[in-house]
Amino acid sequence: MINETDSRSLARAPKTQRGRERVVEILAAAKLLFVQGGYAEMTMRQVSERVGISLSNVQHYFPTREALLQGLLTEVMTSYDPAYDAITAGILDPRQRMEAVFRYLIADAKRTETEKLFVEIWSVATRDEMARAIVDQMYSHHRRNIEILIAAANPSLSKPCVSLRAAVIAMQVEGLMLLISDAKPRHAELDGIEDECLTAILRIIDAPEQTRTDDARS
Repeated sequence: MINETDSRSLARAPKTQRGRERVVEILAAAKLLFVQGGYAEMTMRQVSERVGISLSNVQHYFPTREALLQGLLTEVMTSYDPAYDAITAGILDPRQRMEAVFRYLIADAKRTETEKLFVEIWSVATRDEMARAIVDQMYSHHRRNIEILIAAANPSLSKPCVSLRAAVIAMQVEGLMLLISDAKPRHAELDGIEDECLTAILRIIDAPEQTRTDDARS
């Protein structure tokens, strides 16, 4: 899947293996605090205490709380790429690769931690301009990964059509969090919605592209 970096990062890149390991520990602690208590609980001091290092050590890699938030959101954005690669490894058929990824995403959308994480991300993005910009980048990244799958599974689609369908599918999968996350009450009438969602996604991808004319748009 695609791999992107942001040259405007506020964080300091570690130069050693130990430094990279330390950054992983810091971001893991930040994510846990973010999920459990929201952005308000993800303070630099709380993170340093959870990792068991000094505040200055955290600030060496993430000089400000905003830098830490940026690092966390960027980590969330790129964390799905290795999972996609692992899931699709050895699967040669484009349609089977696509189905494997969407089954993974649908299952992930049901996880309580995923719901809490993204609800808080959406909340912060409504108040913080920097977070809003990173979230926009995050979803652009996500859509482009889906575009790769769609284009391989249905090569007849034009690039603009692939982009639109990727956006529709991305929101359809994420919308499941509002209905069937593990933290929500079970509703019998929603049993089987995961398979129904996957069927709907495949229909969207397989549908022939409509010819758009000026008359049709008017």
